[in-house]
Amino acid sequence: MENIKKLGVLAVFILALMAAPAASADPVTAVFDGEIPCTTKSDGVRQCAGAGGAVANTVNSWDGTPIDVNFALPDAGEFGPGPYPLAMYFHGFGGSKEGFNGETKRFTDMGIATFSMTERGFANSCGERSAIDALDLAGEDCSAGFIHLMDTRYEVRDAQHFAGVLVDEGLVIPDRIGSVGASYGGTKSIALAALQNRIMLPDGALAPWTSPEGTPMELAASAPIVPPSDFAYALVPNGRTLDYALDAPYGGVFGVMKSGIINTLLPSGDNFSGDNGPVEPTWDIRGWKSMMEAGEPYGTDALAQFMVDEMTQHHSAYYLDDSVKPAPLLIAEGFTDDLFPIDEALRYYNRTKATHPTADISMLFADIGHPRAPLGGANAQGRPADQELGLNRVERWFEWYLLGEGSKPVNGVEVKTQKCPYTEPSGGPFTGPTWPAMSPGEMRLTDPTTRVMPPDAGLDSIASVFSTLSEGCTQKKVTPEPGTLSFSFGTVPAGGITLMGAPTVIAKMSVANGADSQVAGRLWEISQDGKQRLIARGVYRPDASGAQVFQLHGNAYRFEAGTSIQFQLLPKDGVAAIPTLSYVRVSNDQEAVTVSDVEIRLPVAEAPGTRRGVKAPMPEVLPAGTQLAPDYRDIGSIPIAAWAGNAVGLPRLDAATAKGRSLAATVTCPVRLRSCATAALTIRGARSLKQGGNVVLGRKSGVRLSPGTSKRISIPLTGQARRLLGSEGLKTLRASWLMSGGKLKASGTVAVRLTGRVR
Repeated sequence: MENIKKLGVLAVFILALMAAPAASADPVTAVFDGEIPCTTKSDGVRQCAGAGGAVANTVNSWDGTPIDVNFALPDAGEFGPGPYPLAMYFHGFGGSKEGFNGETKRFTDMGIATFSMTERGFANSCGERSAIDALDLAGEDCSAGFIHLMDTRYEVRDAQHFAGVLVDEGLVIPDRIGSVGASYGGTKSIALAALQNRIMLPDGALAPWTSPEGTPMELAASAPIVPPSDFAYALVPNGRTLDYALDAPYGGVFGVMKSGIINTLLPSGDNFSGDNGPVEPTWDIRGWKSMMEAGEPYGTDALAQFMVDEMTQHHSAYYLDDSVKPAPLLIAEGFTDDLFPIDEALRYYNRTKATHPTADISMLFADIGHPRAPLGGANAQGRPADQELGLNRVERWFEWYLLGEGSKPVNGVEVKTQKCPYTEPSGGPFTGPTWPAMSPGEMRLTDPTTRVMPPDAGLDSIASVFSTLSEGCTQKKVTPEPGTLSFSFGTVPAGGITLMGAPTVIAKMSVANGADSQVAGRLWEISQDGKQRLIARGVYRPDASGAQVFQLHGNAYRFEAGTSIQFQLLPKDGVAAIPTLSYVRVSNDQEAVTVSDVEIRLPVAEAPGTRRGVKAPMPEVLPAGTQLAPDYRDIGSIPIAAWAGNAVGLPRLDAATAKGRSLAATVTCPVRLRSCATAALTIRGARSLKQGGNVVLGRKSGVRLSPGTSKRISIPLTGQARRLLGSEGLKTLRASWLMSGGKLKASGTVAVRLTGRVR
């Protein structure tokens, strides 16, 4: 097997000789024009390390900014002299370049060269004050070395430039380059995949990606871990993203600041624009934060619109020109990640697969990522076992796309469910060809009543306990929150229920100032001993009036039998006085929100009919101008205007027969209705079709149907009814029926026909 592996790598090298300069068989002693020295270690790996001592040993990027880098070559004795495939590994916000004995060793052990860098504005890449001073003394220019917040024109291009230099030095194969990184590094990795063979110039124009000496370059594979696809939406969501929408641009109103995570992460940045020089307005990140913290109204704030425009145009993979099919992508996201939840991957996947159906994209969703993910090993966020699963999948991804070995990974979705407590392993893995295929069933709850949610509803004591900085398994004794709207799905039946996706809220809402108000949603598990656990959350800027739809961030979580599921709507999910103890910032100008005709849908892994209350999914509700993603075509869709025109109603009784000791009746939920409330049926009759009467023939409770469906139900006959219907010569009986459900009532008449002897 080892010989086969070597032959496979050698074949790649031979094919690459036509595209890359010949490499010397002599050991590599320095890279990047001799700037970074290399040392051969005992395992044969050649490590080329920058940043030595107080003065950073850096390499100038395309614009002259000094960057601290590491580069490693695999053992030439085992894998040949090169050039090699390259795996680029990028760090998270506040981090620095990857070492040689961490995750990059996985790749050098496979015969893949590795490259990592400290992003501009951090540590020795013009980040820390001591590094800036040392670089200035050495004649280096740090004037553009501040944090550009993963700007495609700067940080992303830095990596493309350095990869090109390594190609020109004969060390790397120009079309066998892969990218992997988590969080901030995942932002870079997904952008590199979207660019594929292009770079973005300072003016925002796209140009071919070539090495400094002109060799064409392209990305062969990418594995972004917990990345955003829309950086603006991830930081300031407005609730317009739907996981079933083909295209989900930011659009609409300025969203709600994720104050907890932003206030926690931002201080880990070393050098922002304005910290060590004049403020550059294009990257005035501290100014953006101050603007968001000042709060509503944002509608007339030019800086708010500038921030959204800048973040969507130059910092987000989703908005890059998609005329080129992206490099094969393995995207991993975390279910309990309040910063970059799974909708960041689904947004990019849906639009890309619609434009490029043959694009290779797989998704891994697990209990990893930013808070509220658990604190894992080495202070990494997420379950160690789930992290290791993800890294194993990255190895297999690069093995195929960079080395041409193994078997081609199957496109699809892999899920490891959240499990509490964290001492127990996650559930799964569960796999499916698409995300909607993972949830064949759906639970639905409807409430036609009209209620008003006051602007001060919700308790700080609950928001702080379940803030972004809490862990996903946190529990607290159930505490009522006056003024919030609660909806109960009831007790979970035997066998349990597994949430698998994004809870969806469809309702009619009205509020005086929707652009300045917010509606937060929470999905709770209530344990049998009266404790609540937060399973999913989300926030939405409502329109002033009308039917509206939004989703919470998706999760995969098993509700055990005996627990209960509750859904909550409220005007805030944070603490105004303590931003870090929040999910999102509390509005300056929250108004009362009137809510009616609420419908809540929970996608579940169980098939229809296998658990009480699990039904086939209803067609997705599409806001005006929204199209359905291709994977949801079997489920179908209806415009939100059609949903709004249909009321919540009750079933009707169409026909009835009597025989033996029971009455059989056909009940139907009209197709015109959005839903039918659970109903109780009472049937009363008289001795003939011409006579009135008040004999109770039978009663039936818990009648449940979906729009456009009918069912035949059996109703035990009362003793009085059996005596009446058993009368000699009686063939039919005129009867009246009454359906009742909540505040709704429906009635009518029906002829009960005897089809056999009643006894």
